[in-house]
Amino acid sequence: MKVTILLMVLIQLLLTGCWDNQEFEEAAFVQGVGLDKADNKINVIAEITKPSGGTEGASSGQSGAQHIIFQKEADTLLEAFRGMIRTAKRRMDFTHTQIYIISEKLARETEFPLELDLIRRDTMFRLNSYLFISDKNPVEIFNTPTLYKSLTSNELASVIEQTKFITEYLPIFHYEFFRFLKDHHTKAYIPIISIKKSDGHQKVTEITGTAVIKNNRMVGKLNIKESAGLNWLLNQVKGGSVTVVFTDPKPSRLSIEVRNAETKIKPYLDGNQLKVDIHTKVEATLADNMSRQKVDRAFFNNAETKIGSEVERLMFSSLKKLKKLETDITDFELNLRRNNPKEWKKVKANWDQLYANADVKIDVDVNINHRGMINESFHFEQKRPSNNPYRFIKTFLGW
Repeated sequence: MKVTILLMVLIQLLLTGCWDNQEFEEAAFVQGVGLDKADNKINVIAEITKPSGGTEGASSGQSGAQHIIFQKEADTLLEAFRGMIRTAKRRMDFTHTQIYIISEKLARETEFPLELDLIRRDTMFRLNSYLFISDKNPVEIFNTPTLYKSLTSNELASVIEQTKFITEYLPIFHYEFFRFLKDHHTKAYIPIISIKKSDGHQKVTEITGTAVIKNNRMVGKLNIKESAGLNWLLNQVKGGSVTVVFTDPKPSRLSIEVRNAETKIKPYLDGNQLKVDIHTKVEATLADNMSRQKVDRAFFNNAETKIGSEVERLMFSSLKKLKKLETDITDFELNLRRNNPKEWKKVKANWDQLYANADVKIDVDVNINHRGMINESFHFEQKRPSNNPYRFIKTFLGW
């Protein structure tokens, strides 16, 4: 009997609920957060899921919008989120927050990572949410009409997850950002989100480059091509395409789809000169051949050489900009520090200058090991038709 009672008590303990649970009706679910500069304060913006069928709150978007936008100026993030309760009539819930958008003004004029301290310190925030920097006020981004999703935050999170199809931007989670800052001495990168007009003149959000962070501030930008180069340098290419131009016999284009890529970086010191050897291996599929050339081994050798040169050009374009900014976000210092700490200690005080004058050699080895579903070019040589009046006999007899 005593054993039975004891078992019943233990079972009841196992069935207890969460001590800090929150009723659904009492929470405002934040999907995206924006930060902008406001005098000596920060303007905090929250995109909140609008309750289905509800009419509460004031939507700052168009009529029938699926979100509610709240703004609050405050000294800290916590103060802003607590202050929003007075307007939202609910406590902010961040368990589904997917993105944070930081205005370029805030990123350039303040050490903005300090503003994000709450996110890694408090358990109510997700560290697997994405970071963006915008040249617009985050409110404008959140109020830009979406194409597929009901919320801007969901749509931006969706596009950033398509890196296996494109090499031109580098997504970064909060936890990756904080770790990158630590490993690279307050240097990092964040993708830039902008508002553009589509061909139909509709406003859409678009990733337009990469923000370069140094000493916890934004110091410059990489354009789309330079961002692709950084992607290759950081060994983060998961897929995407590369296009090159053939000029013989006529100008034509060819595209490959990257199936696998690996970049290895070897920095070393030669006296007071920083030298870096970079080797990249690419496995690819022939995806789009607009040339008239015969698809044979010579064709592939030529294509692989041109693609290797294009990848090399992208990497050098990124390095050129980063050298000008004296900002090493390419893992050169990180690799030297890990593999040769004694040498690194000798030069760490002057690393920015060493990096700006580094002698970099890049070798790209491309292997097109799959040619798709066909072997020949679409523009194959046309055979001269036979004028033999008895050709039907050849066909019949199988000659």
